[in-house]
Amino acid sequence: MHLKMLLLIGFLIDSSLALQAPGFSIVIGNATVQGNEGAGVLTSEAPCVRFNLFWMKDIGVGPESYLDTIQNLYTGNGLVIGSKSRSSFRIRDIKVSILDINYSFAGYRASKTFAAWYSPATDRTYLASMESCSGDAQMLFNILRSISETDRSRTLVKRESRNDTWSLLLSDLLSSWRYAEPSHLTGAQFLIHTNHTVSERGLISYDGIDVSFPQDMFVRPAAVFYLLRDAGYTPVIMQSRGNVWIAVKDGDEWQAISLNPLNPDRGVGVQVFEGEWYTGIAYSDPEELATANSINISVPVDYIVRRCEPSRYVQLEMDNSTDSSYLERILGEHTYIPRYSEDGFDCSNASQVCWSFLKGLGYDAYLMVGARDHPLGEHMWVVVRTDHGYTAIECAVVGSSQNFVNLGSIKSEADYYRGVMYNSSVQYSLLNPAEGMWLDPGDKRLRSWMRSRITS
Repeated sequence: MHLKMLLLIGFLIDSSLALQAPGFSIVIGNATVQGNEGAGVLTSEAPCVRFNLFWMKDIGVGPESYLDTIQNLYTGNGLVIGSKSRSSFRIRDIKVSILDINYSFAGYRASKTFAAWYSPATDRTYLASMESCSGDAQMLFNILRSISETDRSRTLVKRESRNDTWSLLLSDLLSSWRYAEPSHLTGAQFLIHTNHTVSERGLISYDGIDVSFPQDMFVRPAAVFYLLRDAGYTPVIMQSRGNVWIAVKDGDEWQAISLNPLNPDRGVGVQVFEGEWYTGIAYSDPEELATANSINISVPVDYIVRRCEPSRYVQLEMDNSTDSSYLERILGEHTYIPRYSEDGFDCSNASQVCWSFLKGLGYDAYLMVGARDHPLGEHMWVVVRTDHGYTAIECAVVGSSQNFVNLGSIKSEADYYRGVMYNSSVQYSLLNPAEGMWLDPGDKRLRSWMRSRITS
């Protein structure tokens, strides 16, 4: 290598020329920096050398896709690629993808090396390029190895419990709201553009990149963040690989929530458990998310719409003072037509039918649910409010051959007086459509599931 080029390399990567950029530092001289944490560009020029470094929030597109796009841009419209090659090297534990091209335009020739990689420390994609008279890519590699980032990633401790009371209440809260304009989230997009000039300096190419995120990708987490915080939860916003979601704290553990549910007209989020949902950049609130992504977040009024009241956890007082003989007689005089079956007509079906029947008779009835951590397990029953408390009714009283004995029996055990309460079958059905029967008080369909045990 010529002495002039050696001196130039020494100038570009002199350790005394460490430059601070948003979120990272790089050893390089004669550079200008434009941008912020979300996106920017660093340019360094010297005689016979031009270096560019773009950074942007990752949109979930792999580095090779950026290089594929660049390769296509350098083909056609008078541009001819004479040769190209792909390779890779590592910056510490990060794989950097490399594209080397030799190309020509209007009789002028040039060569350029591109490098692209993703950094989990900042959840950013970097795209670097270098043009030099020597065509030696080692200079580029040495500069890239000098990059030092501020690690902003965080791995949360995943909440191991599932289908318990805490999880049930969170799920019901998310299902009690919907998006005013329900649709599935779309991904972000990138656009690489380039222009070429020919002068006494030869053929020079100038590249640029723009990244655009759909507005809902940031408005949704902001809206759900405020909903959860107002309900007493401790949420954070997570971002990684082109995805933004919520995590909610429970003690020292966290539950991740996807904001792109299968049915966005039935809820604003769904709990997820895979490991990748617990690692990313964590933001304490939407304002911090907006600053990091260089955007403004404004949640429109009625961006999310309430579908119904959420369920609630209650501890009820048992009524010991009211004569329940009349209620016992009504329950004993009726039973269910289907046999008990966990996959067919089970405690949730019997309880909703019993609720509808009693509600139609004028009783102030409610549905109660126990989750996996409840002493009764995953179970449903009915409670009736009286002037002096509540009376609990076990609806799944089963005899031989899985036949129901009656419509239900009154229970005095304390376990029946605590759990998750629903006001009606319709509310339960809205929040749990797979189990709900959508019954109204005294529903006309009751005759399909219950009958009188009194024979004339």
